[in-house]
Amino acid sequence: MNDIKYSYQFDQAQFFYEGNNLALSLDKLDIAAGKTTALIGANGSGKSTLLNILAFLEPVSQGELIFNQKKVNKKHLIDYRRQVGFLAQKPFMLYGTVYDNINLALRIHKQKQRPEKIKQILKQLDISHCEQKVAKQLSGGELQKSALARMLVLDPKVLLLDEPFSYLDQNSAQSLEDFLQTYSEKTGNTLVFSTHDRLQGYALADNVVALASGKQVLTPLINLFHGVVKGDKFYSEHLCIALGGGVMQGQHASIKPIDIILSTDELGKNSMRNRFQGRVVVIAEERGSVRINIDAGEIFKAIITFQALKELNLVLGGCVWINFKSNAVVVF
Repeated sequence: MNDIKYSYQFDQAQFFYEGNNLALSLDKLDIAAGKTTALIGANGSGKSTLLNILAFLEPVSQGELIFNQKKVNKKHLIDYRRQVGFLAQKPFMLYGTVYDNINLALRIHKQKQRPEKIKQILKQLDISHCEQKVAKQLSGGELQKSALARMLVLDPKVLLLDEPFSYLDQNSAQSLEDFLQTYSEKTGNTLVFSTHDRLQGYALADNVVALASGKQVLTPLINLFHGVVKGDKFYSEHLCIALGGGVMQGQHASIKPIDIILSTDELGKNSMRNRFQGRVVVIAEERGSVRINIDAGEIFKAIITFQALKELNLVLGGCVWINFKSNAVVVF
């Protein structure tokens, strides 16, 4: 029995900008309630458009959208908006102090015990020292957290963040990562955020939605190569990648980092059809695992354990073999 609940469900949904330009086309997309979902994709892939629809700032042009098990009616968009907190990529603060901004949000929603709630949310986000600061006195991280506090104090059932890491320094980014990783578990609310950092999305979120040219693609968009399909091969600028059966066309190929096997020696032909030797160019910790970047004509990213790193004896500049199955390649 399927007990999963969804905050949003799209069915054959499309969104057109003026001039009948198709910006988003979602055959079927479900966003789980009480979980964290990351939207990943390049500029122009449709992430911001999807967030605007999730925030009920734009209605779908065609198809169906269900919100909390009820079909969305365009006449009630304002009612839906009251359940959603949306933090834009460049948040703004109204005239007055951080305290004034949060207090105004509470007043508009007729909330009581405002001073206590303000002090509590500022402490939660570790910005109590910003209480009497105005917007121009805030750093990028303080501005982001202050705008976030203004939303969180209202306890929205859905929290939406558009590229929240864009203007943060390293300390602020780490603090926000910690917040995102625990928010849904602590509150039971739904969180959706967009990011250009695809590995970051996979590290922080329960679920990931990858978008390309306004459509969902069932690949992480990591190890993404451009090229052309010829027969049972995909040819990028520098590599020829063997494909599984049934692939007829596509201009992009992608392989999940976890589907890449690293070895010190070339594996036999019967084990994996794709085998490339490369040079290690990056070794980095990635939230409990190790990310290895290998230059094999194209840059590949693999995720391994610390134990595997030790066993393979990988060092920067050293050689290593990349191996993956033909059916691990997603072409679109």
